[in-house]
Amino acid sequence: MAQNYRRAKLRGKSFKGQDLTGADFSYCDIRGTDFTDAILRGANFSHARAGLQRRWAITILISALLLSAVSGLLSAVGGSLLGFIVVNGNRENIYVAVISCIVLLLFFLITMRRGVAAACGFLAVAVVCAGVAAVVWAGVVAVAWVGTGTQTRVMELSAIVTVVIIGAVAVIVAATGLVVIAGAAVVAGAIAGLFVVAVTVAMAGAVAGAVVVAGAKVGGVTAGAPSVIVAVLTLILSAEVSCRALFEDEKQSWLRNIAFGLVTRRGTSFQGSDLTDADFTQAILKNTYFIKSILTRTCWFQAKKLNIADIRTTYLEDENIRQLLITKDLQNKNFDGWNLQGINLQGANIRDASLVAARLNESNLQNADISRANLTKAQLDRTDFRGAILTGAYIGDWGITPETKLDGVQCEYIFMYVPTKDNPNPYRVPANWEETFKDGEFTQFINPSSNVSKI
Repeated sequence: MAQNYRRAKLRGKSFKGQDLTGADFSYCDIRGTDFTDAILRGANFSHARAGLQRRWAITILISALLLSAVSGLLSAVGGSLLGFIVVNGNRENIYVAVISCIVLLLFFLITMRRGVAAACGFLAVAVVCAGVAAVVWAGVVAVAWVGTGTQTRVMELSAIVTVVIIGAVAVIVAATGLVVIAGAAVVAGAIAGLFVVAVTVAMAGAVAGAVVVAGAKVGGVTAGAPSVIVAVLTLILSAEVSCRALFEDEKQSWLRNIAFGLVTRRGTSFQGSDLTDADFTQAILKNTYFIKSILTRTCWFQAKKLNIADIRTTYLEDENIRQLLITKDLQNKNFDGWNLQGINLQGANIRDASLVAARLNESNLQNADISRANLTKAQLDRTDFRGAILTGAYIGDWGITPETKLDGVQCEYIFMYVPTKDNPNPYRVPANWEETFKDGEFTQFINPSSNVSKI
């Protein structure tokens, strides 16, 4: 007998590895609940509330704010180091400062154009190259000075190497500030939204501003200017990068995945669970962990905040597929060649949609309105059409099998081909335009073992 937990408060409970087939969790509070590796086939989670428990949400949020503050300090310190290199003013120092600024600027540009992961890769290569160049340079200079016998030259060489190291450290510190501020903002945003993103970046800015003022007092305007520029750029880019990551910019997916992985680990976990035919209608799924879950024919109709759940390794990663599963509105849209295998479109509006050569194997299309849809060459092995409306659909060469479920299909007539200029009235069944299929006649007419395009 299926277990009934309807409207229960199950915060922080563990159902790890349990068989909960057909269980009713509708309207439950399942924040922080652990369903790892559970069998939840046909379970009802409609209107359930998943995500983080309040204490963990507050803890993670405070940690993100503190981390952002520390990172604001780092960004300002990086700029200050570049300023102090310039203040000490000889030619070699200026060269190092200019090269460091160029590397940092390129890091910022790559962050925006290619994403944080690509920018970090560039920075690693740049720092290694700078280190090798410094060693080679020091070696060449040392050879040139051999025999001079002066302690002064050795001290000059040491000073040059020190400046190069300071420049590299300055770039790394400033870049780290940007990445961590953006990451902290994504974490905060995943919990409380864009307002907290702004608060997180503002806190980093306040700390950075304090460091900039202190640096200016010590080193003057010359030292303070680079610090101001680096801090301001870092804050602006951090806000931009974090917002893009929250709104699923593919270029910032690396940062988003790390941030969401940290947050959802303490949220509701369905890791590795079997959610075949489960129902999440109108459930709130913020900060929920679905890594490696089995989501065959799972219903997501009007599910809320699924975009801020950890849905890596599932078909929900595709924003387009996610949206059509939430809205179930495919009318007049083109899905030619799409992989829609194992999804739940029960009761969906698929009127006039184009699904040429789409993969719909094992999908649930019960009671869907598929009137006038183009199903030419669609793959429909074990697809469930029970109760669906197929009137006026184009079914030439569709790939039904004996396991395709067609019981109760409502269909007055179908076409074997799509209209063209040469053939504006494609082969209609029944052939007489005044006739229609009687109840159950379409199901009898379709024989999965035959090629319907030859009828």
